[in-house]
Amino acid sequence: MVKIKLMIVEDDPVWMKYLTEYIEKENDIAVVKQAFTMEDATDGITNSTVDVVLIDLQLSEDADNLCGLQVASKLSDLGIDKLIMLTSCEDTEIILESFDLGAVNYMTKTSYRDIPQAVREAYAGKVSLHSDVSSVLTAELRKERKLKILTPTEREVYDLKKQGLSKTQIAKKLHKSVETVKKQVKLIQSKLTNGSE
Repeated sequence: MVKIKLMIVEDDPVWMKYLTEYIEKENDIAVVKQAFTMEDATDGITNSTVDVVLIDLQLSEDADNLCGLQVASKLSDLGIDKLIMLTSCEDTEIILESFDLGAVNYMTKTSYRDIPQAVREAYAGKVSLHSDVSSVLTAELRKERKLKILTPTEREVYDLKKQGLSKTQIAKKLHKSVETVKKQVKLIQSKLTNGSE
């Protein structure tokens, strides 16, 4: 039987050992490389050396360090496009960025039992949405569809408000009066609440 060649990118030796032992119980998957750093992950890697890559998103003890995304980006540049992101982070923006960088699945570490099936699906070329993220992405798609009712100017105001700018800051940035921005914000809220133009 031809085994699926898997590389695991994980900087915690204990978790790496556990994952490797768990996955290698499957008779159709072989962990062919363990990478603890970005250099390990990209050194000598080609489509012929690995089939699927499992990447821990947070590759350090610093919770704000998301260099797993950088690893995904580098691997993507090398033509390796069967990436599964493994993390404890469920931030919408990070999930979306992971898929932009070539991830075919994204799952939390608590769902590690589902990894073998995710690896098989990735190997088969399927983009799968694990239940860990499907609800997040579905909500994001619904929100984006709803935002289409906004005019380009309203969308600009909405985006700046979402970034945390105050009405005064938005007015200054867009060269409008504060009163105009207040009216636009009120109209935007009305449109999004009622879902009508």
